[in-house]
Amino acid sequence: MKILSPALKLYIKATAWFMAIFASIAIVFMPLMPTFLSLMGFQSFFGITFSGETERTYVNVLMMGLDKEETRSDVMMIAQLNLENNSVNVLQIPRDTYIQNNRYDKKINSAYGAGGAEKSIQEVQTLVDIDIDKYAIVTTDGFRDVIDAVGGIYYDIPQDMDYDDPLQDLHIHLKAGYQLLDGDKAEQYVRCRYIYPTGDLGRVEAQSDFLKEAFKQITERYKAGDDVDTERLITTLGDMVDTNFTLAEMLKYAPYLLSVNMDHLNIMMLEGSPEYRNHISYFIADKAKNEKLVREYFTPEISEADLSEIKARDEALGSAYTEHLTSDAPTAGIDASEINVYVYDYSGTDGENGEAAVKALKESGYKVVGSVVAKTATADKTYCVSSAQSQLSSTVASSLALEHYYLNPDYSHQADVILILGKEDK
Repeated sequence: MKILSPALKLYIKATAWFMAIFASIAIVFMPLMPTFLSLMGFQSFFGITFSGETERTYVNVLMMGLDKEETRSDVMMIAQLNLENNSVNVLQIPRDTYIQNNRYDKKINSAYGAGGAEKSIQEVQTLVDIDIDKYAIVTTDGFRDVIDAVGGIYYDIPQDMDYDDPLQDLHIHLKAGYQLLDGDKAEQYVRCRYIYPTGDLGRVEAQSDFLKEAFKQITERYKAGDDVDTERLITTLGDMVDTNFTLAEMLKYAPYLLSVNMDHLNIMMLEGSPEYRNHISYFIADKAKNEKLVREYFTPEISEADLSEIKARDEALGSAYTEHLTSDAPTAGIDASEINVYVYDYSGTDGENGEAAVKALKESGYKVVGSVVAKTATADKTYCVSSAQSQLSSTVASSLALEHYYLNPDYSHQADVILILGKEDK
């Protein structure tokens, strides 16, 4: 019998722990029944790419979980590991998300069958503005073995679960209460959806909670020096994971993952809503809301100051604003001197356009109650915004010869009207 050196044993153990955490996170999220709003695809954690000669401080990984036929990604997530602050952000993508393509099937989970990981990455990147560095693909076969190999997961089952579906090979029989879930019971829990009033949305929330608990327990066991069935785990993962991570990358970045604070683990779902198109159910992504989400959680290059400027701009405009033609606006019947205006200069002109706007407003009789110049953040175009009740932005927009004015139903600014100057005025 060949005796392994202490260094090699440590090397294998570190690798096994890394893969255990990855697999637990990935597979826990894998719904095995195709349903209306289940998670889409699934890919691995932390791939890393390099830009020029500078090593990136974060890694974006597409994690996909395949169905039994291995033709669709019934779980899909983008996971970002921030190497600088040891945080992990996870974006879940519903399997029924609508994506424009040349296929008959417009659901994003069909991308894998059409072109494997590369096609899936391509379509995900058209959906959200996140550059994918690495991928990991997990099948369903090894889920039970992975949970067993890490010693199971203690979890509080919210209520009794009894359900059988022979066609789906689904047999769920769990008792409520805090207990140790082995691989079989863990699989039952993450597949169950019928008990939730919101169906798959409820299951997604349950899977998110299970993921956090699994991640917490596995990292705690690692830090405490607890052992796992290393040989079994490596064998299982070798059979079930397809990834473009190298072993060296896994070993290099595993310490970052293992030091992640649970307060720095954020799991969110793609913004959007269910909709029927041509009698087919889809999840329609909300472009504006997802741009904001990506900017806040998945763009580490943005400094705190930049993010503060962006948030100020977005809050001023609001998330549910509506656009209207100034030429169609009704006459407000209010004198300009009675309207207070606040100017946000996001034109990228170092305040030049802001000064000009303030001057023009004052000359027209408006009271400018304040102004600010963004140092780095910009707006694509100019917005003149007010509350939907007052509609005073139409009057200001008309004075400045702006084609459109905007109404924010959640408007709460101290000024009557906000003027956001955009890049189009440079």
